Amino acid sequence: MPFGPFLGTKLLTAADDARIVAAIARAEKGSRGEVRVHLERRCPTAEPMDRARDRFAHLNMHVTADATGVLLYVALSPRVACVFAGEGVHGAAAAGFWDEVVDRVGRGFAEGRAADGLIDAIERIGELLRRVVPDDDDARGNELPDEVSTS
Repeated sequence: MPFGPFLGTKLLTAADDARIVAAIARAEKGSRGEVRVHLERRCPTAEPMDRARDRFAHLNMHVTADATGVLLYVALSPRVACVFAGEGVHGAAAAGFWDEVVDRVGRGFAEGRAADGLIDAIERIGELLRRVVPDDDDARGNELPDEVSTS
């Protein structure tokens, strides 16, 4: 589903949706990783990571063969972003890596370039995936849809 409540705002456009989906496909290429982006107007939990974990499960990201799903979660209120990654990826990142990814999102939103911030973060995730879970022939194919979800 395109951005739903985010489309038609100054924040994201249909063209942004296409650019982000293309960035997801590029990030996954050459790896066993699966990337999704989930956007919400408001985080309904006190801890954004709890919500990201819930969305990770709801989106069936835990069913990847090697636990290589990565969810980039963003809520406009209270302006939070976080990354929830499967066991096959999370621990392989260097200290501070996930904070750097989130900082890229925040910087893009702060500068009025929300889509560019998301794409920058997705590209960084793709670099990690190709390093820690490489798969040049992509034998498993695309285990999850390349899309931006909303709720």
